[in-house]
Order: sequence, then C-alpha cells, then structure tokens
Amino acid sequence: MDHPFVKTVKCTGTPYAIGFTHGSAVSTEVHSNIKTYTGFYLETAKITWDQARERAVSQFMSLLEAKYPEILQEMKGIADGAGGGLTREDILTLNVRSEIALTNYTDGCTSLSQCTPGGEVFLAQNWDWLEELERGMVFLHIQPAGSETTFKFLSEAGIVGKIGMNNKGFGFCMNAIRSGAFDNTKFPIHVMSRRLLEYATSYDSAVAIIEEFGLASSINYMIADKTGKHASIECSPRGNVFILPQDQFVGHTNHLYGPDRPQKLVDHPAPNSFARLARIQELTAHDREHNLPTSFASLRSRLSDEEGTPYSICRNRPPGAVGMERMTTLSTIIMELTGCTGKVTTGRPCDDLPVVDWSF
Repeated sequence: MDHPFVKTVKCTGTPYAIGFTHGSAVSTEVHSNIKTYTGFYLETAKITWDQARERAVSQFMSLLEAKYPEILQEMKGIADGAGGGLTREDILTLNVRSEIALTNYTDGCTSLSQCTPGGEVFLAQNWDWLEELERGMVFLHIQPAGSETTFKFLSEAGIVGKIGMNNKGFGFCMNAIRSGAFDNTKFPIHVMSRRLLEYATSYDSAVAIIEEFGLASSINYMIADKTGKHASIECSPRGNVFILPQDQFVGHTNHLYGPDRPQKLVDHPAPNSFARLARIQELTAHDREHNLPTSFASLRSRLSDEEGTPYSICRNRPPGAVGMERMTTLSTIIMELTGCTGKVTTGRPCDDLPVVDWSF
C-alpha cells in the first residue's frame, strides 16, 4: 500500500521526463527541503544558499556534464517540475548536501546486512536525520526508458538517489561519515547512489561502479545482492575499505572501523555511533544464540531498540535539542534481495506505524 502522507511517485521515460514527474508531484516538498538545507548550510558550513550553489556548480557541474550528463537532465526536469523559479543548479546544490556540509557534520544511521540459513539476504537501516525532513520525504519508483532495470527508493524530495533496491536483486543502505576528505573529481554521494540503483545488477557490478567513479566525500555503503554476497564498504576519496561479514552478518553506524584505513583519513564521529554499533551487534548475536530467525519482524525489533535513549538505535530528539542535534529516526527500510521485497516505515520503528511494501 502507499503511505498515508508520504507521496509515492512513479516516474518513467527520459531523464528529463523522470525529473519533471518527480518535481511536479512533490513541488511543495522540494521547496521545503531547500528551505531546510538553506538553514543547514548556514549553520554547518557558514554559507548562504547562493554561496552553496556557486560552490556546487564550480565543483561538480563540469564533472557531471562529462561523466553523467543524463543526471543533470533529470535535475533540470525536477527544477522545471517543482517550479517557483528553481533551476537545475538549485537541484544540484540540494544533491551535493553531503559534500557541502557533512564534511563538517554527520547524520546518524544504523544499518546491517545478514544472510539466513535458508538463503534469504536482508539489508536493514534506520535513517536518522533532521526532524523537519519528515515533511520532505518521497517514495520514488523509477523505470528509465529503454532499461530493463526498475528501482525503488526512499528519498528526500529533489534528491536523485538514496537507500533502496532494484528488480535485479541488488540493494544498499547508507551511513554518513564525518570526515574532511574531499575530491571534486569524483561523484557526489547521492549521485553515486543513483548510479548504483540504476546500473548495479550485483554486488560485483556495484563495486566496479564505485571504483570507476569514486566518491567525492566519505560514506559507508552496506551492499548486497540476491546471491548472498554482501559487505560494508567504507568509501572515501582516499580509497575504499571492505568490512566482510562474520557469521553472515555485518553492521555499521557512523564511524570508520574497517581494517587498513587509507593514510591520513580521519573521521570525527559522535560517541553514540560506537554505542549503537556495539548494541546492534549484541542484539544480532542474541538472536542467533537463541535461534531466533532473521525476518522483517526481527530486524524491525532490533532497530526499535531504545537502550541509551535518546541517542539509541531508535533515536529520539533529545530534550531541549537545537540546531543539528534535533535529529530523530525518520525511517526504517528493510529489504530482502532474493525475493526483491521490502518494508518501509516513516517515523520511529518502536512506534505503531503504517508499513509500505515494496515488490517488483
């Protein structure tokens, strides 16, 4: 079923047509997100929206024109569809929010991948971010013209790629990493996320895409495919570090912990990132020791954990929080790759929430 208040937008056709449908359907949400990130850039990077746009254009426009022009066509469509004087450059500015500001500040997320003895392959994540973005979310279902790949993801309106899966049995989750490492000859995070959704058909092809284009800033991708191949990949402009599963499980939060980290790569995580990682590992070990099957329900239960609240896996806004500390869990995304199905909730998973089902 569709969500009662987060819109589901089905987009088909050329890149421009996909963007125009996206922007037209969630115009209010796109403008709301630009307002949110105008304040976000001012608070974290000390720059205005106009200055952020100048930075986005100077750093990434030439790169994308050369290596991914169709995504710029889609951004033009989003701007035209959303109206209100928005330009392609405004939508680009929204899509490089991680490169502009998350080198200074990071959101909080807990993710995991796990295979079951019966062969199921799960990806699961809590996405924690600014509470006002509850008003700016959208479910996007995209079928590009001439492609056999369709894909579904939960996004912020106006952003072209985020947590999701495709009909080839490939999917990924994302964990922000606060690090000053930056290289504008490589793809912005959300542009890379879109590239993976549209063109990765397996774990191996996803790794090849990441290695071909690289990441302009730091991110952890939790990737998996229907064959059961899965890992956590700490990506940065200085190289990629693979964290392989143990006991068919790997978890990640918002700090680097993989082996053989690239030289001079430094992250600046919040203390709760370490606690959340330890806790999701503990909960997974508990389920395994008690022979509790991994399922949509058991994964949601783990992601509903409130130990250490408000900075828990299921995060709540801290009392009196202002500025960037006003984060909460905005959504829980759980995907099973062998059957190409998913279940998504918006809000804190420990609450009673409507469930959106994904299938292909």
